[in-house]
Amino acid sequence: MSSALEGKTIVVTGAGRGLGREYARLFAQEGARVAVVDIDETGSQLVADEITKSDGEAIAIGADVTDEASLAQMAERLVQAFGRVDVLVNNAGIWGDLRRVPLTEIEPEYFDLVLAVNLKGPLLCARALLPAMRARGTGRIINISSIGAYMPSGVYGVSKLALNQLTYALAVEVGGDGITVNAIAPGTIDNEATRRQVPDAALASLLSRHAVKRAGTAQDVFGMIRYLASDEAEWVTGQTFLVNGGYSARL
Repeated sequence: MSSALEGKTIVVTGAGRGLGREYARLFAQEGARVAVVDIDETGSQLVADEITKSDGEAIAIGADVTDEASLAQMAERLVQAFGRVDVLVNNAGIWGDLRRVPLTEIEPEYFDLVLAVNLKGPLLCARALLPAMRARGTGRIINISSIGAYMPSGVYGVSKLALNQLTYALAVEVGGDGITVNAIAPGTIDNEATRRQVPDAALASLLSRHAVKRAGTAQDVFGMIRYLASDEAEWVTGQTFLVNGGYSARL
């Protein structure tokens, strides 16, 4: 049986490593054509090569999600390669390399940097690809938020909670064009970035607050991504979905 995503063109930002890499590979396994976008062009090319060696279809595009000119070039190359854009997954963000600085002490420049990547980046990526989506009268934009939006987690939490509001506001603006905009807020994910940011003792405390007593995986999150990217989600927009193993304690 063919996948609901087969033949669709899907853009994943921050796909040169980590969860973005896994999402790109999972999309390719569903038969989608994947644009592996990352500021690290070498990383994006390695992931695209992995996909093509497994008989998938992918291209690597180096792009800075905070730079409009870079994203305009990304959109042009993407349309030239695949002729259409169906889905944008705004996964790029500062997390694994995040500097943990209290809001009362954070340098304004670093505050601006985190918001530029985690908040402005998804908006600029959407704006770059909206013309191609509008031309076809359909499209899916999926923003990757975080459980951090609901926890006291400094500038990271600020950026992700603002991303949830951006999701709703953008959904209202583009809904008439046949384009949906949703967000997913994953819980604690078992990957290298989380291990760099969360000490073992804190991780154990976090997992104790989950109904499902384990960290999540890329596959756990991808089920919701797959649904939101599909035609079945045509009437679902402006929502932030908590995919977090039943995490309940917000303070």
